[in-house]
Amino acid sequence: MTVSPFISRPPANARRVFITENDAPPADLWPGSLIATLIPHYAQAGGGRRGRLPLPEKQAVQDWLAEAGIDNQTPIVVYDAGNGSQAARAWWVLNWAGHNNVFILAEGSEAAHPPGQTATFREVTTDDILRHADDVQLVDARGTAAFEEGHLPGAISLPVATLQDGPGRLLPRAQRQVKLAALGLTDSRPLVAYCGSGIASAWLVAALHDAGLDAALYVGSWSAWSQRDA
Repeated sequence: MTVSPFISRPPANARRVFITENDAPPADLWPGSLIATLIPHYAQAGGGRRGRLPLPEKQAVQDWLAEAGIDNQTPIVVYDAGNGSQAARAWWVLNWAGHNNVFILAEGSEAAHPPGQTATFREVTTDDILRHADDVQLVDARGTAAFEEGHLPGAISLPVATLQDGPGRLLPRAQRQVKLAALGLTDSRPLVAYCGSGIASAWLVAALHDAGLDAALYVGSWSAWSQRDA
């Protein structure tokens, strides 16, 4: 049984990390939480073909963890003030950088999920998609309006809200699995998730993994794809 990316009750020894786009903490910040901004902790300032929020350097992530006194045995629970997408970006980046004991705080989440593939945490680039577009199933995590305005060829629309309830909480796994099956999403072809700039799609990667499906992350997402010929 593989551990879920989501957790509703952080272990007592976990370091809680609040993820934000700015330095302003919420009024209900958990005592003792670290505050980490998307830039520079989980992204670099980007633009052009790199996309809006390219990945940081792995060493920079590892150095920040070391400075915070967090080693590989320390569980990390990430959370944000929204629907968990920013926290999911942190979850993905921390795993990608080598810290594999990270959880996304999600009310009502289930502790384990059905056996499936191990998450890969591999960055997919624009060149990868151009070379292997016929070999993968692209999944667009943006809203329907953005998808209809433009999307990657062959992509399936799966807005993250489809897998959340009204307040933005993770739907029960069984409900998510029904929705995924209705879209024909299986592990028969490698899945690659994308969105506008690699934030919402990181949450989708976590939600798919929790449902037993592995998906890679196209970090540059639409912000990079739309600039590929610039």
